[in-house]
Amino acid sequence: MNNYVVWLDSKNAHIFNMKTTGIEKEVVSKDKIDHHTSHKKDKHKDNNEVHYFKELSKKLKEADQILLMGPGLAKNHFVSHLNSIRSKVLAKKIIGIENLESFEHETEKEMMAQVHKFFKSYDLFK
Repeated sequence: MNNYVVWLDSKNAHIFNMKTTGIEKEVVSKDKIDHHTSHKKDKHKDNNEVHYFKELSKKLKEADQILLMGPGLAKNHFVSHLNSIRSKVLAKKIIGIENLESFEHETEKEMMAQVHKFFKSYDLFK
């Protein structure tokens, strides 16, 4: 089973693939996505955000279950993005959304303790 934990904010997504052999980590950064936009910018739409979420979606395509974590509204914006695209399959794989402070303020050990508590209720960490 491919279980993913994604800690995301409006600039970075830290992806943890929870495998039985260990945890594989990857980072997707909004600022590192090479996307050229025209000079006409829609004031209500961040085009880089769309590409950020598309890149994140590609990284999660093999997921069976996804837990989203992080501060602010980026988690909700990502879910809205998934629900707005034609294929809503990935959105259905999200089993939870948890609020956590900044990734820099949470140690990975503290975050994994939260993950353990969450997935324990799904019998994945027995």
